Amino acid sequence: MDEMSLASIPLCEKSKAPAAKTTMSVREMQHLLGLGKTESYWLIHKNFFEVIQINDKMRVVISSFEKWYANQIKYHKVNGPPPGEELRKRSYSVVEAAEILSVDTETIYTLIRQGKIKTEIVDFWMRIPRDEFERWYSSQKRLRTAADRERDREIEEQTISVPEMAKLLGITREKVYWILKCKKYCDILVVERVADRPRITKASFALWLKSQSTYQIQAPAKEVPEEVPLKLQRPKSGKYYSFQEIQDFYNISRTTLIKWIRTENIPTIDVGRAKRVRKDVFDDVLRLKRNVEEDT
Repeated sequence: MDEMSLASIPLCEKSKAPAAKTTMSVREMQHLLGLGKTESYWLIHKNFFEVIQINDKMRVVISSFEKWYANQIKYHKVNGPPPGEELRKRSYSVVEAAEILSVDTETIYTLIRQGKIKTEIVDFWMRIPRDEFERWYSSQKRLRTAADRERDREIEEQTISVPEMAKLLGITREKVYWILKCKKYCDILVVERVADRPRITKASFALWLKSQSTYQIQAPAKEVPEEVPLKLQRPKSGKYYSFQEIQDFYNISRTTLIKWIRTENIPTIDVGRAKRVRKDVFDDVLRLKRNVEEDT
């Protein structure tokens, strides 16, 4: 064929790009996931992805297969990206939620059982939708992410707590709460909240002191001996106190302990017939009520 003849051949006939593959055989899908024949056909019969008939043979539609793969975490490709890319974008596992809050998984399961966090089941796996997690998180202040805990520490450095203000002025906490609600003072005192507890900014407290003469900082009474700080104890289980451990460690009566649990809304868990209290939660309450020496 001479050069004139070659030139006369249409360009589209000289080189045609192969059409993109849109389906794969059941065997290809089986090898892709490293499955046996029985489990491969089980997936097909569950209608997780689209299957069509071509020449009386079943073919898996690749686009629907990839969508299914991105929304589940049970099956993994032998050679390929990990599953659940889209699923992870819209939801958390219980383990992931626990890591975000720096708590154990039992705490998350307790919140789920209490109906505070709603879940969904994806391929027999429990998942927490991200929007549901954010809804619950914004509704409470006790459990915090690492970023929020860091912000809380920054706020604490610039504020004083209600017990601290009461001690400075030599008044009761109830009187402090009355001052914070008083129309005469509420425009001066700026209140921040950390772990759902009010804290007064140091700058606004200083302005408030100058604006009135009723309350003044009290010098500590010399005749009163300094309270020996309690040392935080480590329970036998590490993360949870038993009621008896709290009573023995801190010389607290059972009546006082039950009262604290109710008034401070301290969550408990059941272990057999006994109840347990998370160490970190109870330690936070103890810091507010007693002079505590931090454990190391």
